Parts: sequence; structure tokens; C-alpha cells
Amino acid sequence: MKPKGSWRAGHETIGPLRMYYRDWRPAGGGKAPAVVALHGSLVQSGMWIPVAEGVGKARFICPDQRGYGLSSDPGSGDSAADFARDAIGLANALMLDRFTVMGHSFAYAIALEAARMEPERVAAAVLVDPTVRDASGHQQNLGRAAERPASFPSFAETLRWWRENEEGGWPAAEVKRFLREVMVAEGNGGPCRAPYTQERLLRLRAFQASPGSDYGIGAAKHVKCPVLIFRGSLSRRLSAQAERRLRNALPNGAQSVLCRKSGHFPSVSEPKRFNDALRKFLAGTR
Repeated sequence: MKPKGSWRAGHETIGPLRMYYRDWRPAGGGKAPAVVALHGSLVQSGMWIPVAEGVGKARFICPDQRGYGLSSDPGSGDSAADFARDAIGLANALMLDRFTVMGHSFAYAIALEAARMEPERVAAAVLVDPTVRDASGHQQNLGRAAERPASFPSFAETLRWWRENEEGGWPAAEVKRFLREVMVAEGNGGPCRAPYTQERLLRLRAFQASPGSDYGIGAAKHVKCPVLIFRGSLSRRLSAQAERRLRNALPNGAQSVLCRKSGHFPSVSEPKRFNDALRKFLAGTR
């Protein structure tokens, strides 16, 4: 079925950053809720294309975050607060009075920080398999980043690696589309590379593992808007215990959706369950 809406794209200058973004406008969506959707640290904004089209009844503004995809890399500014200021700056440039902020993986901390900074404008927060880690967890993640391949000789090899190394179910059609949207490919089936440089990923991971890191649940105590958490039952990034810690840190708690066939990417593994739950949640945030 053809999606009912249309995509636009552009760049905005936010401080030292030239930020690329995709903008989904649903058909007849004059009063549709707006969502600023923030991708995780291993992909780029294309991860949200199937979600925006599947939800249908919301406007999705999906930026490539600093150092990712078609956005520039200022070379510094890797805190959750820096990323949150980028997202708020984009919302300002697009004249969004009120919006939901959604963050996948590490971007959960960015979403919480944006909600803390703009309590009158952020209608709700959606946290997709948030990577709630302590200091030792961030240190281990830094080590894993150095071992993660940044390029593959073909699309077929990219697909094989993701299926073998990323937990959860990977439906054939959904994972192929996902990888085409988030990887940078040369030709049809040719070499693929990650939408970031290895140096960029390592710089982010080093900050997350540093004493000055703000990638934790500290901002949660200031967030009083409605919060929805998606957790992949098979995820290695978010345990049930870590999710409880996050929920308990939020003054008003959170709604939770458990995706039993999913790992770290529930929007890919279980798109219908994910989109239906998100659509229902957004309907109550106007």
C-alpha cells in the first residue's frame, strides 16, 4: 500500500553544525502531532522512514545527528546535552511549537535531555530500547566499537553480518529495507559502509565512558511529560532490571511495550506492533 503522505528534506545550520533532516508530512496532516525522531549511534535518520510511513498520522522530523549521514561533524560536542541542543535548534528552525521527542539506543539520553530543557514544548518522550549503562558498561562498549566493522564488500555481506551479530528476529523484507535506508551503498548490491567514520564513533564512545559523561538516567528525574519505552525482549542492550531503574527514575513512571521477537531494533523486527503502539501513544499527546 502506498504511504499517504510525502517526504521533504533539507539542511539547517544549527550553531557549528550543518544538519540534514528528513520531514514526513502525512496527507491532510495540518493538526498531526510532530515527532522529532533521533537515530541511534550505529545508523542514521533513514531508520525512521518505514516508521513514519507506517504510523502515518504524525509528522516526523528525522535529522542525521552531528557526525552522521549527511550532517557535518563539528569535531567536538559529544554530550547528550550537545545533541539535545541540536534537536531543539532544528525544532526552532522548523517553527515547531510542540513536539514529541523520540530517541533510539543512546539517543534515549538525548530525548530525556531535550525534554528536561524544554518542558513546555516537549509533549512526550519515546525511548526505543534505551542503552541504560553504568560506567563499566560504557567502558566495555568503547572496546566493542573498535572491533565493529565500518564497511562491507557487498550488500549481501552487510546483510549476513547484521543477521549474525545483531540479536532478535530480522524479517527478510524489513531488514533489507532497513539496511538500504541506513547504510551508504555503492551501486546496486555493491560495497556498503556505515553512515559515520570510525573516528566519529570512537570519539562518542570515549565521551560516554568518561567521568564527564551525561549518558545516564540523571535527566529522567526532571522529565514529567508522558514517556513510552519500547524494549526488545532479546535485546543485549536493555535488561528488564535496567528498564525498571529507568522507569523508577521518572517522576510519573512510563508506559512500556515489550517486543518479544525483537532485539535492539524493535521497529524492524516487529513493525506492526511497534507502529500500532506508537500511533496510539501519539494520539494522546496532542
